[in-house]
Amino acid sequence: MGILGTLLGKREPVVAYRTVDGGHPAPFPDMTDEQLYNYEVTFNVPNRTFKEPPRSVRPPDKRQPRKEPPLKREPLTETVTQKTREHMDDTVFDTAHNTATARRPTQSMRTEPGMPGMHAPPVEQKNLPPLDLSKPVRLVTTKQPVEIITTRARHPVYKVHAYIGSDDVVTVFTLDGRLSENGPRYLENIPQRRQLFLNIYPNPDVLARDKYVITQHDSLEQANSAARQDRLACVPLQFDV
Repeated sequence: MGILGTLLGKREPVVAYRTVDGGHPAPFPDMTDEQLYNYEVTFNVPNRTFKEPPRSVRPPDKRQPRKEPPLKREPLTETVTQKTREHMDDTVFDTAHNTATARRPTQSMRTEPGMPGMHAPPVEQKNLPPLDLSKPVRLVTTKQPVEIITTRARHPVYKVHAYIGSDDVVTVFTLDGRLSENGPRYLENIPQRRQLFLNIYPNPDVLARDKYVITQHDSLEQANSAARQDRLACVPLQFDV
């Protein structure tokens, strides 16, 4: 009708807006084909553009920043799952007035040497005497005293629960004083101060290699009561055992 309309002196109506996805004449800006269909049905517009509802696809706005798709979460591997099971291993401990249940490790229970005072133990592990938990113990590294709470915890490995120094956090050990089953020892017995009294006598055998004969006694009273007339001296001796 463009040429014929021009010859007859008629003009085509001016189209102000078009749909953003189909380019069809629209009464308002930024309308989609679907919105145009709904508008024409609602207001019962004659000579509708669409006979059936169109599926509108609005083109992306170049002025808006592009949103990246969310990252896909990978499933947990067997290694991570196994570490999680080990991390949730029960370590239950009892006290005289309270019963507490903790996981290994938590804020109230420590098992690894990553805390202050828990430095790497010395290399001379072979020189350590056997550990006796019935006697006072301390750390091999910092020599801090360790207060044993129990040596009969329900955990199959970490039977010993104790406080290190002035800590209010429980640290767990194996029965042989280790922080891990196959790790180095961190506990040792505190040396006990021992005192003896030595009576020294001249050796009556002038041909003997030793010039003196020495007898030992647990107290000064015992040394004096057992002394002979030829005693040269009584010497006190202190040492750690």
